[in-house]
Amino acid sequence: NGAQVALTLLLFVFLFKIGEAFLGRMSIVFYKEVGFSNEQIGDYSKLIGWGATMLFTFIGSMFNVRFGIVKGLMIGGVAMASSNLMFAWMASVGPNEHLFLATVLVDNFTTAFSTVAFVSFLTVLTGQAFSATQYALLASLGNFGRTTLASFSGELVDYLNNWPLFFIITALMVIPSLIMLYSLRHYFHNLLEKAKDQR
Repeated sequence: NGAQVALTLLLFVFLFKIGEAFLGRMSIVFYKEVGFSNEQIGDYSKLIGWGATMLFTFIGSMFNVRFGIVKGLMIGGVAMASSNLMFAWMASVGPNEHLFLATVLVDNFTTAFSTVAFVSFLTVLTGQAFSATQYALLASLGNFGRTTLASFSGELVDYLNNWPLFFIITALMVIPSLIMLYSLRHYFHNLLEKAKDQR
């Protein structure tokens, strides 16, 4: 595919979910600092969040089949950023249970939607002869980006000392990866056309 396309693809995989990872690492700390009890956090974030993720993963898969890989990832990226802004809203409002529930539902929907799109994206990149190995390597690269860079999330929160600003920054983190994805749109169009011709 050439060095430029390969590097852009790998950087996209590495960076796509960085903002979500930064937020995820600090979410429980944020819930406690904003004023929610452990019981509320367990009910909304874990119990309801788990059920919502299962449902929204199914819905997200149907949407991604309709939109296609590139559009699905673009929509998923913008949706992830938007859900992060809901956390900034909650940080400004305080411990409002209705807003907490809405934020958890939106966040789980956007996470499920973007994850389905991302898995589809990685699957398309793999060759048939080595699909399992290549998928594992690409998925590991994505996880490596989330675990290494997101480990600085606590330091960023302490430095900013401003929860709304922190969540706004996490929303902006998706922009570089979406620019990379947009630059590769013709590559994916050609790739999918070749796949259709081989059937």
